Amino acid sequence: MTPMNSVSVSTPKDIAQDMVQGCIARRLRQVNRMVTRLYDDALRGLGLTVNQLNILATVVSQGQMQPGHLGLVLGMEKSTVSRTIDRMAKRGWLEVGPGKDGRSQSLKATQQGRQLLVKAAPIWDELQAGVLDTVGTGGLTLLSGLGITAESEPETDFYATDDLATAFYQ
Repeated sequence: MTPMNSVSVSTPKDIAQDMVQGCIARRLRQVNRMVTRLYDDALRGLGLTVNQLNILATVVSQGQMQPGHLGLVLGMEKSTVSRTIDRMAKRGWLEVGPGKDGRSQSLKATQQGRQLLVKAAPIWDELQAGVLDTVGTGGLTLLSGLGITAESEPETDFYATDDLATAFYQ
């Protein structure tokens, strides 16, 4: 792979090939898609996706929360949060009610949603162990280096250091 600082002597095709071959963001997205597919395939029998499971687990752990805060915690775009919680509410897993003021909403898990979380737990446990075995200590070191650890507080603002992204959610 050629260093990107030699742009003045590289052709657009050379630059593009360098980016395609070495882009960390692209590789991480590929890993994300692969892991998501593993979880989604395993959870399909429950009619659940890993994204929905993460939302459900976050809402259950918080007791009640606003959709905007959920998006911040999980690093999700507003439209994805809105679309997903609508689907989950229609399936009876979440209850969407009025928030503290007339403009906001509040989310809480229903009894059906909590029961689904309990049913999904053994599947999640098995997948989690398998993925952790696969990524090994090197993968965990990478995640830790990116500030993503098992000990991270779930209510931590995913975009706390990104003013633009934080403004997007407000």
